[in-house]
Amino acid sequence: MSVLLAFALILGPSTAALPHAETACDALSPSGLAHHEALRIDRDFGKPEFDLVVDAWTKSAAPMELADVRLWWVKTTADDRRSPLSTRSKKYVEVETIEHGPDAWSLKLRGDHKEFSFDVEIDQGGEAEVFTDIVTDDGREIRHCRATAGRLRARRVLGIPIGIDTLVVDCIDERGQARQGRAAVRKLRR
Repeated sequence: MSVLLAFALILGPSTAALPHAETACDALSPSGLAHHEALRIDRDFGKPEFDLVVDAWTKSAAPMELADVRLWWVKTTADDRRSPLSTRSKKYVEVETIEHGPDAWSLKLRGDHKEFSFDVEIDQGGEAEVFTDIVTDDGREIRHCRATAGRLRARRVLGIPIGIDTLVVDCIDERGQARQGRAAVRKLRR
């Protein structure tokens, strides 16, 4: 039994402690993990009180290491309670997280034959940040721009949302300038 306990202490906190159900904001940092809201994404369709959020967790014992990254709902009218994407949502949107190293993960959001890609990284101060490539209105591409806000816009027919049109991102480029543009999108085959 002592060997198992020693092994658990070496591995550190378990991401199994992270909730996979509707969760109050004050319960997002279970013992051994620190919660970071890395990016909030507003939507112009669906229930207005729900936004999307990219949350990340770092290990308290190793604050420069990501323990998990997640895209889920945030209910703005209920003290920012988080909840996982529903089974119905998962019919339209696929989310994939990829761990590249202890301080760098990717998050891919696929829906409506489009893929948006985000890099979640730990900065020198131990905070989780989200980066993405954007295309400005004048057609310039800005790579690895630190996202500060996002707005997911619906494709509409006769005013009815029928899919994803674009993801508008506010970000800070490598020179520290505020930028705005559409998140670079990769078209997926039908």
